[in-house]
Amino acid sequence: MFKYVIRRLLLIIPVLLGAIVVIFTINYFSTTDPAMIKLGMQANDPVKLAAMRESMGLNRPYIVQLGSYLWGLLRGDLGESYIYSGQTVASLIAARIPNTLKISLGAIVLSTILGIPLGLAAALHQNTPIDYVTSVFAIFLNAVPGFLVGVVLMMAFAVQLGWFPVSGGGSFSHYVLPVIAAAVGPVSQNSRMTRSAVLEVIRQDYVRTARAKGISERDVTMKHVLKNALIPIVTLIGNGLGTAMAGSILVEMIFNIPGMGMLINSSISSKDFITVQGCVLVCAVVVSVMNLVTDLVYAAIDPRIKAQYAASGGSRKKEKKTAPPAAPAEV
Repeated sequence: MFKYVIRRLLLIIPVLLGAIVVIFTINYFSTTDPAMIKLGMQANDPVKLAAMRESMGLNRPYIVQLGSYLWGLLRGDLGESYIYSGQTVASLIAARIPNTLKISLGAIVLSTILGIPLGLAAALHQNTPIDYVTSVFAIFLNAVPGFLVGVVLMMAFAVQLGWFPVSGGGSFSHYVLPVIAAAVGPVSQNSRMTRSAVLEVIRQDYVRTARAKGISERDVTMKHVLKNALIPIVTLIGNGLGTAMAGSILVEMIFNIPGMGMLINSSISSKDFITVQGCVLVCAVVVSVMNLVTDLVYAAIDPRIKAQYAASGGSRKKEKKTAPPAAPAEV
C-alpha cells in the first residue's frame, strides 16, 4: 500500500506540470501586456514600460519564461501579483483558500449526509410514493441554479428573519447559508447515484442468499447492499471537491466571502494572470490529492481492491525471485 501511495504521488507531478504548461501558454499568448497592468497610469511612458518589461523578463523567449516560472515553483515562489502591489500570489492564496475549503468541504459533508439516505430510501422503496417524492425532489434540486438558491436563502434567513449574517466570513454562522447553497447540486447528484448503485447491487445473488439465511433486513442493507454500492458514490463525492471549488465562485460573490472564487474572479477581471495561474495550480493540487484519497477509501471499503494494491508490489518481488538464472556463456 505504501508503494502504491508513493507511485500515485509521483503521478500527480505530470498532471500538475500539464496544468501549469496549459495555463502558462494561454497567458503567454494573451494580447494583454502584464507590464502595462503593473504600471497602471504610468504605462504611457515608453521608457518605464520597456524597463518594466525587462525587469519582469517579458522580453525573453517562451521556453525561458516557462523554465523560470517552473524553477520559481520548485522554490515555492508563485510570483508577485500585478494588481496587489507588493503581495505575492502565495500570500493572497494562503489568506483566501481556508474560506473556500470551509464552503467546499462543508458542502460535500452536507450533501453526503443528505444525499445518501435519500437515494437509499428511494432504492429500497422502488416504485412507491417514497421513490417518486425523493426522485422529484432530487431532479428539482438539480434544476435549480446554486446562485438562485443563495439569493433566496439570503433574502429569507438573513434579510427577513435575521438569523444569519448577510455577508462576510468571520464566524461559523457566516458559512451556514453559503454551505447550503453550494450543497444543493451535490445533494441531487449523490441521491441519484446512490439510488442507481443500490438498485444494481440489491439484485445480486449474494443479497438474496443473505436474506435466505435469515439475516435481518437492516444488516443486509448496511453490510451487503450499501457497502458494495459505495464505490461509485465515493467516486462522485471525491470528484465533487473540484466541482464545489468551482461552484464556490458564485457563492462567494453572493455572500461577499473573501475566498478563492472572489480572488479568481477579480484577477480575471483585472487581467492579473499570474494570480490566476497560481489559483489554478492550487486547485489542481487539491483535486489531485482528493483523487488519491478517494483511491485509498476504495481500499478501505473493498478488501479486494486492497489485496490488488498489496499484490501489485508482491508480484514484482516474486518475479524477481523466481527469475530463471542466466545461461552459462559458451567457451
